[in-house]
Amino acid sequence: MTGAGGLLGSDLARAFAREGADLVLTTRTAAKLDPLADEIRAMGRRAATVACDFTVAHDIDNLAEAAWDAFGGIDVVLLSSQPPQPRLGTLLDANEDAFFEQHQSIVWGPLRLMRALAPRMMDAGGGSVVTIISSTGFDPIEGYSAYGLAKGSLWLLTQYMALEWGPHGIRANAFAPGLVATTGEYEAHTAMVRKAGVLERTALRRVGRNEECIGAAIHLASDESSFTTGQRIHVDGGRF
Repeated sequence: MTGAGGLLGSDLARAFAREGADLVLTTRTAAKLDPLADEIRAMGRRAATVACDFTVAHDIDNLAEAAWDAFGGIDVVLLSSQPPQPRLGTLLDANEDAFFEQHQSIVWGPLRLMRALAPRMMDAGGGSVVTIISSTGFDPIEGYSAYGLAKGSLWLLTQYMALEWGPHGIRANAFAPGLVATTGEYEAHTAMVRKAGVLERTALRRVGRNEECIGAAIHLASDESSFTTGQRIHVDGGRF
């Protein structure tokens, strides 16, 4: 699982552990994941941590080796890596570096990782890849152009993985969280998006909670969706 140090990523890690998964967790600083790894071990599951900056090729190559060796193979890859922050700005005023940085973290890094892991997964009989994309990749929000473009590209990468690797037993799907927040930040986040007028475009008229996203990821990763590939699930309260 990439991006395990984030709020959504850590919630997903706990949920997968409750479902019986052993996890290799990665974020930029491995020590940040130690408390989460301890939680997972306390559930009776195995957990390993690996530091990885998805803009650094050597880190990605090291992650591929360490993740495969940790438990003798990989059944599911959950790609939830994020840049340190979505770089804000429009197409004209965003710093040019923002577009490269977002693309490296969100698209190029996962692609390099999967180019290393996919052949091994094929030899082992296949597996499942789940990418975490974003509604901003399909429903643009002003000021998030670099982030939205990268997330839209990650969805296209997901489709290509499904198309090219499906004959070898690898499924690839995506889920797109909309406006979601943890319990601690829920009220503040709701106030912010209400002020921006986004809730009026959301059928359920509220911000979601992280735990409401988890079922979609587990479904796509598991054999419950064994005949599903190249698809995406929007968990966004019905944004129109």
